[in-house]
Amino acid sequence: MGTRIEAVAVVRGRRWPATGALHLEEEAARACLARAGRRAEQVDLLVNAGIYRDDSTAEPALASIIQEDIGANPGHPPRHGRHGTFSFDVTNGGAGALTAAYLVDGFVDPGTARLGLVVAGDADPSPRTSRDFSFAAGAGAILLSHTPDGEGFERFAFRTFPSFRGLFESRLEWDADLRRNVVHITQAPAFADACVGCAARATSELLDAARMTPGEIDVLATSQCPERFPERLARAIGVAPDRVPAVEGDLARTHTSGIIASLEASVSSGAFSRARNVLLVAVGAGIAVGLALYRRNRG
Repeated sequence: MGTRIEAVAVVRGRRWPATGALHLEEEAARACLARAGRRAEQVDLLVNAGIYRDDSTAEPALASIIQEDIGANPGHPPRHGRHGTFSFDVTNGGAGALTAAYLVDGFVDPGTARLGLVVAGDADPSPRTSRDFSFAAGAGAILLSHTPDGEGFERFAFRTFPSFRGLFESRLEWDADLRRNVVHITQAPAFADACVGCAARATSELLDAARMTPGEIDVLATSQCPERFPERLARAIGVAPDRVPAVEGDLARTHTSGIIASLEASVSSGAFSRARNVLLVAVGAGIAVGLALYRRNRG
């Protein structure tokens, strides 16, 4: 048994009129389901990993709103004898999408759930008043399904390096002049180097545990931020540059959905279907590193 990636989709934000995170995530979820030929009501579990929400809304859970808006069995509890959908948010910065995939895998792998949907996306929560918001608006979705064959996630790993926690900070503060909450983001110059170093260390540990070499990695899908993280990580761990999917345009500046954009690029190019070993590496504030090893069953 296992958990396989059935479909991936990403969407870009629009500059005008500005597109909020909620709309983008719903659009990505619908596109992902359409690519797989699935209906929203078939989804057992929906997990949202986005961080920067419209107007910095904290409650309710965005996953429950997405569930209702896409028609994934809204209403609780489900009627007797009818299929229900369980949804919730998870927060782990740039590593959130892989954290969500790990949680969904815990239900889908043993067959407790048959179909899980991971959604992640961000947009400037207050375009006229936020401070130093450098991420591009975008969202992505991954549809995960139960499979009896050998394809799927083989292992996950998560590491946190708290000594670097001050290099990237995002906070919400009340601005008395504007009479509203304002998002402030600060990123130290050393953050990018620290992300590469921490991710390389965590990746080395994962490959050692799996008894693999960097040369056996066919696709390296990673976060897109900080800038040039994908190619720098590949060089640091010894993976050939052509194994890193090329993410173009504004998607190369997305936050939580960046790794989904990388995965989608590998699917679109055909690299994913040709691969045997796919390594996913996500990084974010903390510094938090999430990793997943995915094995393709090529007979």
